[in-house]
Amino acid sequence: MEIEDLYKRHGSERDQLADATSISDVYTREYGTELTLWESQLLRQFQEKVSARRYRYRGFVRHTRDTTLVLLTPSPWLMDGEFIFFEKDRELPPDGAYIEVVGSSVAAPRPLEESQTIIRAIAAETWTPLSIDFISEIPPPMNLNELSNLLFEYVGMAEASKRVFTRLFVSSPPFQDSIGGLTMGIQAIASQTQVRRLLSFIRQVLPPTMKGRQHSFRHVQGIKVRAPRFWRFDVGSFSINKMQQICVQRRDPAGYQEVSLGALTETETAFLPDIPLAISTEDFWIETRNPSHLRLPILKSAITFQMLTPEITKRSVDAGTEHVLTRLDALRESFGFEERVLARGHLLDADALGRPLSTIKLARSTARAYWKETVTAKDIRYAWDRVLEPALKEFIELTELKESAEKDWGKESRIDKFNTKVLKAIKKLDTGKRGSLGPTLNEIAEEAGVERHVAAETLARMKDNSILYEPRPGHYRLV
Repeated sequence: MEIEDLYKRHGSERDQLADATSISDVYTREYGTELTLWESQLLRQFQEKVSARRYRYRGFVRHTRDTTLVLLTPSPWLMDGEFIFFEKDRELPPDGAYIEVVGSSVAAPRPLEESQTIIRAIAAETWTPLSIDFISEIPPPMNLNELSNLLFEYVGMAEASKRVFTRLFVSSPPFQDSIGGLTMGIQAIASQTQVRRLLSFIRQVLPPTMKGRQHSFRHVQGIKVRAPRFWRFDVGSFSINKMQQICVQRRDPAGYQEVSLGALTETETAFLPDIPLAISTEDFWIETRNPSHLRLPILKSAITFQMLTPEITKRSVDAGTEHVLTRLDALRESFGFEERVLARGHLLDADALGRPLSTIKLARSTARAYWKETVTAKDIRYAWDRVLEPALKEFIELTELKESAEKDWGKESRIDKFNTKVLKAIKKLDTGKRGSLGPTLNEIAEEAGVERHVAAETLARMKDNSILYEPRPGHYRLV
């Protein structure tokens, strides 16, 4: 499918994306079709002429290194606008506040005194805080399915996994003094090279600023302006210390309000992220495409989601937490885990900042994706029952399969070459009893739920790798 067709399908009715492509960074986007529809509306009311020399501006405050100047921007996601001059010792509006300012045009005094640089500013006569309660006026961005279809047009992956990836772009608001965002860990049963190609693709969809690689201040007309710390999205392989800060301590050393993390995990980091995924060979493929072509529509949706903070009551949190803890106990028993695995730092962490918080973050992300302003206990239960618990179960099953395979055949064994459904089936059907002929091809295919030829191909590959043998033609035993 051509890029233009993708834009028409996923965005033209909202933001007229069909006639615009851009690889601009988020804070340096030009006016016009590079802005979201709600940003364009804010831009139209940004400036108003009151009299011959006086103006009224409505915008978002960004502090600068000059304590008499702030930058007022029409959108929190832009670093261009109008400088506002305040007399010395006058109280400045808070950084990030949405305000209305009335004043006349002057040359900013300090740049003129220090470097003879003329920078136009508005001398603030009065300023007042404004409400930014205009959510009802913002058209919903692409929903979860539309985002998923756009992102993964050329990626073969289980639909549940696609929706988890997509929720990373939706993110989740902060909760109880912990950072927002979602974290996801990938245990690759598939080829790590292929998975790294996927992560590289995801990383390049968003502009550099969204990946947390920005300085504390940005230069605007020679003035250092404090850069916002709303949301960043890191993708790749990370140290256990960095992942613990984000996933366990729920803090971001870089100071961002929300952090989404897509990490390729190892055994020691696999339990840390909110949502663990195990990607197996039979479900996964990726075609090379230019991800920057998707940047504008994905970026517009991602920053629009940031405007919505779904509310959740303590009663809903308590009810949801009770459900999660009950299900965690059932999950522990079904896999035969010891009680201690529910302690901090283990796979099924049941601490208040562990899996219950993961579920709450997931529920709030889902609410954002469907443009809902509230989250109920039912939404929390749904997030656990339909997303997190199935992901945990599959993750545990495939991780145990990988560990047992490495124990039986060595760490150098490449089980990513094999269909994991077939591998699980033969491990279940081969009793290990001396003298047994082992299961047949048909029995293995039926247990695995795959076509006969798929099972035959995998079994042949396993045989070539000395994983199994045929004691009789058509019967298979594991080595």
